[in-house]
Amino acid sequence: MKSGHVFRGLNGALKGFSRIERWIWIGVLAVLVISTLIRAAAALSPSLGAWAQEAGHTSALVFNTVGLAQAVTLSIVVAMPLLRYMLTRNPAGELVKGLQTNRQSYLLEDLRRLTEHGELRFPADELQIVSDNDALKEFSRMNAECFEESANYSGDYVDKLLRNTSIQDRYPKSFAYVLDEAGQRMGISMVIPLNPTGTLLYKRGALSDHDVMDIAVASVGEPCGCILLFAIGMLTDYRPEGGKSGGTQAIRTLIRSHVHHIWRVASDFDLETVPFIMQVERPSIVRMGKMFGFRKLDQSGADGDPLFEITWPELREKLKAVSEAV
Repeated sequence: MKSGHVFRGLNGALKGFSRIERWIWIGVLAVLVISTLIRAAAALSPSLGAWAQEAGHTSALVFNTVGLAQAVTLSIVVAMPLLRYMLTRNPAGELVKGLQTNRQSYLLEDLRRLTEHGELRFPADELQIVSDNDALKEFSRMNAECFEESANYSGDYVDKLLRNTSIQDRYPKSFAYVLDEAGQRMGISMVIPLNPTGTLLYKRGALSDHDVMDIAVASVGEPCGCILLFAIGMLTDYRPEGGKSGGTQAIRTLIRSHVHHIWRVASDFDLETVPFIMQVERPSIVRMGKMFGFRKLDQSGADGDPLFEITWPELREKLKAVSEAV
């Protein structure tokens, strides 16, 4: 069983216990009342003494069992943040770990030149926009694969395809493959423009990533409330050539292609004013977001993770400062 499935199983079990807990306590109360009545009756009629003794044993067993179940449940609730960290994986988090262990001055320069001058220091065809239904089916399969061990963002292929098709019908540039130097698909990038209503719902924590559909998406020429930095991930079965250096290059390619994707989408609206928002699952991504100037919003997202926001000019200034400090 996948580790992410283990976490979701525990989480589901806790929710199930919470839903039936009221009925459990009604049952415990019933046992207590019946036991008390039998003991009271035994005090008046000694012939009921054996019944009273059995009632006492039964009530003690019930209380001990329920108490143990609550203790286990409380222990799991307290341990859930640690279990989530240990049992789940987010592909963006894995990329960020690689970025943080390798001082990527070349990547920072790639991003700085793009944000300051709109200049690509890398091949534009590293980013391949998903353009037709067959490509979207394959993309959705990869989407499901990349996030199969994520605590909150996993889902089966059919659900991903349904959501992604709805989004692409409104804005066709939302999904893209990332290609390596050999032209092999190595990862995915997802960037979605939300209309003002979709943005308001998302920022209020009322719109889950699983439920983003065409009704919340902005089409070209329509008002855009934010650019949602939806996802980035490397395929689980991708093995870059060149050992450690190949892995470093793969991370560089994925991240700069994602920023290239963001730039292309935002340029269809208002690059200088429309904010970028992301919901962040892993602490490593939070650290990277703060390093690049993202500010944390007060409200968490509908999937339970914190929201962060930045504008293109803010990103540009922060990248310039970070690049000069390296």
